[in-house]
Amino acid sequence: MLRVIQNHWLTGAMIFFMPVIFIFFLGSHMAYGQVKAKFEAYQDIPEVARLSDLEALPPGQVVMLRGRIAEASCASAMLSSCRRPPAGSDLIIYRERPAKGREVRFQETFELVFPQFVLALPDGQLLIMPSLTREPVIQHELHRVSGGDRQRTGFRAGDLVTVQGQWQPEPGTTPALIEVTGMTGAGKQSLMQEWQDAFRQVGWVRNSLGLFTLLSILLLVVHLRQAKSNRDSNSHEAVPRK
Repeated sequence: MLRVIQNHWLTGAMIFFMPVIFIFFLGSHMAYGQVKAKFEAYQDIPEVARLSDLEALPPGQVVMLRGRIAEASCASAMLSSCRRPPAGSDLIIYRERPAKGREVRFQETFELVFPQFVLALPDGQLLIMPSLTREPVIQHELHRVSGGDRQRTGFRAGDLVTVQGQWQPEPGTTPALIEVTGMTGAGKQSLMQEWQDAFRQVGWVRNSLGLFTLLSILLLVVHLRQAKSNRDSNSHEAVPRK
């Protein structure tokens, strides 16, 4: 093997790194499966924009609900409690980051604020209740507010957003979307396009690594056969003639 690497450095390098590439190939294959599963799961989630459409769905149905954050979310009597926006900001849902160019300090923490709020639909209002067991995710924030050595990105009243959760109609009370796990400023179509792009990229990486691994294996087999053939040839030449 050492002689192969010395005489054919490119081929030898491919063979030498084949185990590492193979591990990356397995990882990319697993990532491909995960992205595909998530893409299919999101694809099956209905996107709803009207309360009347929600009422036609069974309780517990996971939906992507598109609407606007109500102007009176924190002042509404629908909410038992609501966290007020931070000083100098009107963001209701937001996450913090260090200011641009600043390093994170030792044991420094950053907030992700996702309280209950009211989502306004064309034919009514809905209470949005974040999950208590899973940390919500916010993406495609519509606003950025800087303050001191931190910046906040998020959403304010009046923003058109998409939230994902479980439809929970309660007779005699305000209908709600419970176990909400995410919010985004994009619609389902844009999200699906992002998933498709990620799906293609992971697939391209997987196929490239797989092809590289297969080529390395073929080269290894060819060189092992050549080495065996050379040894057999040398052994025959070494036999003295009578």
